[in-house]
Amino acid sequence: MIKLFIKIFLVSFLFYSCNKVDSKNQPRTYIRIMGENSWGFNDEKGNSIIPLGKYKFLNPIDEKGMILAELGNKHGYIDINQKIIVPFEYDDIDLFNHELASVKKNGKYGFVNRKGKIVIPIQFDNNSDFTNSGLALVEKNNKFGFINQTGKEIISINYQNANEATFDSLITLNKKGKWAFFDYKGKQKTDFIYDEIFVTDISLKGENGSTFWRNGLILVRKNNQTAYLDKNLKEVIPFGKYDSGERFNQNRIAIVSKNHKYGIINEFGKEIVKPEYDTLEHPEEDYHESEIFEGKNKNYITLLDKSGNKIYDKIKDYRFDFSRLGKKIHRVYIIQNFKKQYGVVDAQGQIIIPFMYDVIQDFNGTANTVVELKGKSGIISSDNQILYPIDNDAIMTGKDLDYYIISKNDKAGIIGKNLKTILNFDYQDLSPCFYDNKNFFIAKQNNKYGVINRLGRIVIPFEYSEMSNWVEYGPGSNYHFVSKNNKNGLITKEGKTVIPVIYDSLFYIDNNKIILSKNGKYGVVNINNKSIIPLEYEKIYTDLAFAAKKEVDEFYVLKNGKYFIINNKNKIIKENISKEEVEKKFSYLN
Repeated sequence: MIKLFIKIFLVSFLFYSCNKVDSKNQPRTYIRIMGENSWGFNDEKGNSIIPLGKYKFLNPIDEKGMILAELGNKHGYIDINQKIIVPFEYDDIDLFNHELASVKKNGKYGFVNRKGKIVIPIQFDNNSDFTNSGLALVEKNNKFGFINQTGKEIISINYQNANEATFDSLITLNKKGKWAFFDYKGKQKTDFIYDEIFVTDISLKGENGSTFWRNGLILVRKNNQTAYLDKNLKEVIPFGKYDSGERFNQNRIAIVSKNHKYGIINEFGKEIVKPEYDTLEHPEEDYHESEIFEGKNKNYITLLDKSGNKIYDKIKDYRFDFSRLGKKIHRVYIIQNFKKQYGVVDAQGQIIIPFMYDVIQDFNGTANTVVELKGKSGIISSDNQILYPIDNDAIMTGKDLDYYIISKNDKAGIIGKNLKTILNFDYQDLSPCFYDNKNFFIAKQNNKYGVINRLGRIVIPFEYSEMSNWVEYGPGSNYHFVSKNNKNGLITKEGKTVIPVIYDSLFYIDNNKIILSKNGKYGVVNINNKSIIPLEYEKIYTDLAFAAKKEVDEFYVLKNGKYFIINNKNKIIKENISKEEVEKKFSYLN
């Protein structure tokens, strides 16, 4: 497939950048600035060098003192003094690569040099640039080929498709549905025999790019068979030896399969893991693919490290974690065996926590964690020393919390990660407030709820039979829904009453509206308790506005036994709604 080139302007989340440019041998620093739909440059003292309001976009100054710029709807290059180097006559222009920049004009592409001269005529159908091979992949009239930096066709533009790798001197071309290898001089290296030739994305010396062979071997396929070639295009692993194979990774090993079993080979064709697994893959870790391997056979899992060495076998389940072992933080795995016991092993497969616990919580890079055993909770260290007795009803903590909430014998208190007391066991229940989980807590005393701070000072008195912490899609995290004497209301996190605790029910519907009821009548108020729809309806239904900025402006209501639709100004917009229609539409609320 033809490579797509993307111009990177380095704009995301950056509103300015600094460049140093020599002027009469005196280095000066320039700061790129962004205004409303325009860009400019200031000097280090804040003086305007290129004022805002003229250029729609300015790239950072490159190593030759040139600035890619957009003026109106045209692109070119200027210097810091606004001298035009590449004229503003192009629909698009790329960064310089190998001292040439791709330009677009009237739907076609060509190349200019740093003096603004067109050195390769504007004639191609694709945007391209020059790779380490010294060639650029170009397209014309749905045919592909390669040119050098003078525009000479090294490989004629006469092929159905083409591909290249940024780190290699090899290129591939397709003719009549088959692929062949060529070198950067245009010499054909193989016949057109391959159905597929694979390129792999890798990182070399901190630079991201692609390769056919630098990660190990080249994966090729023909006639539904897989083989691997070395950089000289010799078969190291012949066609048919394996049923399938994957590309070599940066550790120079690859997954292969034989007779529906999966294993791992190295770049010399040696099986470092015999094909013995029903599946073998890289598991997901923190939203990316891990380097380790996960092998599965029937009901158990085997973990293999990035080199294919076995970490641990006969696993029911596991998860990734980090733990402080001594003075360093190490990769560890929290593993469950088939006796449903949890333990912890390090990256070398050494057991650091024996398989004896019912639950082990994550270390999250610390030296301690919470465990459960026979229905009781405690705290242990990474070398399995008991730091807090395993005789508590529950222990709650979190990755970003510096404390443990401990419940025991219907009492709750808080200790720090240093195991020193923060709040005594004077409460029936404690939970961190969503709006500040380090300093404020919903607490229960004498069967009533209130809010206290980390020092135990009462922020909201203990007077409510119920108190919400956070309601998903609710009116924001700075509020509490509360109940008192079987009535409901809304208060702020400071305890100020927003909606008096006098209503039979409260139901939040969007960022600014709450349906409430009293004495069998329903209405709607806003977050400031201003009436939107009066308390005069026997029932009110509406679709929930789960989108943060979406507001509900239509309500199904029942009054005097009849259903109709009103807007948020209490005006009827549709009458004669059947009971069946309403019940079907809002069946999820029942």
